[in-house]
Amino acid sequence: MNLLYFNHSIQSLFVLSFRIYQKNFISILFLTAALMAPAFFIGIGGWGQTESIIFFLSVHLLEGAITLGVIGTAFGSFFPTMGILRAFRSPLFLGSMHVAVLQYLLFITGVMGLTLPFPFSILIVMLWLGGLLLTSMAQPVFIVEGVRGIRALVRSIQLARGDLSRVFIVVVFSTIMQFIVFALLFTIFMPDLNFNIEPNESDVLPILLAEILNDPGINLAIRWSQYLAALLFYPFASLLSAFLYFDLAQRQQALNPEHLSKFSNQFFGTPLSETEESAKNSDEEVIEPAQVEIIDPEQSAEEKEK
Repeated sequence: MNLLYFNHSIQSLFVLSFRIYQKNFISILFLTAALMAPAFFIGIGGWGQTESIIFFLSVHLLEGAITLGVIGTAFGSFFPTMGILRAFRSPLFLGSMHVAVLQYLLFITGVMGLTLPFPFSILIVMLWLGGLLLTSMAQPVFIVEGVRGIRALVRSIQLARGDLSRVFIVVVFSTIMQFIVFALLFTIFMPDLNFNIEPNESDVLPILLAEILNDPGINLAIRWSQYLAALLFYPFASLLSAFLYFDLAQRQQALNPEHLSKFSNQFFGTPLSETEESAKNSDEEVIEPAQVEIIDPEQSAEEKEK
């Protein structure tokens, strides 16, 4: 099965993503840890608000990095973790960060919409969720097509509208799996809470919720669950997003195999495709003329007279 040019069913998207994740688990885990490390250390430093922003951006940078890995794996024989990190030292990182910042602004806009009065809040939330769904492929769009900023979000919307039901099912199932993984991890780290409440003391519930959210043990459990979910599940979700993009793009005949082959060769040193290799060899093979001896006509006439 070609990783990039195959008409997937929804089931095969999940199966292929899991197989690639399982086969390259160590490499993908190392890449994810490298991208999540800045947010983790900022959190240790006590900058909670900054940590949440960096964490969100890192998650979307991971989507771009995994897309690079899929391209490298498709044209090579392994998942190029170190090649991806080297590629992110180029302007490619700034472009991916630009898209991630726009995705963060979209997310914050929806959160702010929750504070609006009813029914405006419901309307904003519905538009917000739709926007998150339609722009879920913005990072793969930037990596593969080189479309930056707002245009990457617009291009993702165009692709998603081509098969909206497929995108909806994949993204919703991925989100549900994410919440399940987080909930399981949270139950492992959740501390014992001893709050004495009488059954009829309903007025105390808001105060109790505030105490729970401010409890250091709860915050620590949320933090560990968040980072472990990022390490264990987010790479799979990013693979799913990347393969969903390639599936929709090739259905719309928007993929250029020669471009992807050159792209992979440039960043990861993978072999070029046969057509590209032959073209490259024809350009490089220049036939040099044999050494030609210049004969002086006057001298040759003198030799004849002799």
